[in-house]
Amino acid sequence: MKRKTVILVCLLLVTSLVLMVSPVLAAKPLPVIQMSNGFPSGEHFNLNVHGKDPARFTPDLTVTGGNPVFVALDGDSTLTLKSDSKSALTELSALDPYAEAFDGDPALVQSPREEEGYYVFAKILAKPNNSSGGDASSVILTPNPVPRVSDYVTDDPGDLLALGLVTTSGAYELDSQDFLRFDPSSKGKGKSPAVDITGLFLWTGWVCDASLDLNGDGVIDINDVPADQDLDGDIDAADFDLWLAAMAELGLATYYENEWIFNIADIVEQDQTISNDGAKLLQIRFYPVDTTVFDHVAP
Repeated sequence: MKRKTVILVCLLLVTSLVLMVSPVLAAKPLPVIQMSNGFPSGEHFNLNVHGKDPARFTPDLTVTGGNPVFVALDGDSTLTLKSDSKSALTELSALDPYAEAFDGDPALVQSPREEEGYYVFAKILAKPNNSSGGDASSVILTPNPVPRVSDYVTDDPGDLLALGLVTTSGAYELDSQDFLRFDPSSKGKGKSPAVDITGLFLWTGWVCDASLDLNGDGVIDINDVPADQDLDGDIDAADFDLWLAAMAELGLATYYENEWIFNIADIVEQDQTISNDGAKLLQIRFYPVDTTVFDHVAP
């Protein structure tokens, strides 16, 4: 019998900003970015997101695996990214290559586990969807700030449960990442440099053992603090912080800051909304942190 995950999120009144350039990107000098396609060098996994018109494209629903996924050419689709600490997977694999427009549910992609995580870059490729008005093909990625997680209990994983929001404004700054295929003010394809989107996959906040939900309401917050921690006669946010620190000492709570999101539990699923406006191919590359180096080049 499967037991439910022991992971919940503590709701904290703290500020977090994780949609940012990844820290190591600073080691890649500006001339490298200006003179290249924006992608780092080195080993990586490719995820090719193809935009297709559902009225013209007939999917083969018997085919899985590989690195292509298919989303609507126009409108919103959902891409679910998954990691499993006990998986023997060594290559990125599309477990369900088709998004809602083709089979009614999100596309699902699993990546190999990486303890140090990945740098993630993306760019629009392929022939742009040049309309008569010269509008640019574009893609917007928006992460769902409520990942689903599970821990292994003995040999079986628990049920996947939503963590909830880490802060009052969410685990992420609720923003999105834009990609444009060409400059709509000029003719032709134009340049399409890769963009660092690592920040869309970083997590900041507490993850706590479910036993800390003392009042059983499904949320670990100030109402679960059992006693006045600083002896000032009132249980407030300061007491909550002190209590969490004490629980961390006991191994019942862990605070993460800008952590690769797929490291916060044994199994993690995160949804990305892909808003496509005519882009036919978005390539997302995952570079393992432990093997990626940003080399200097002569300007």
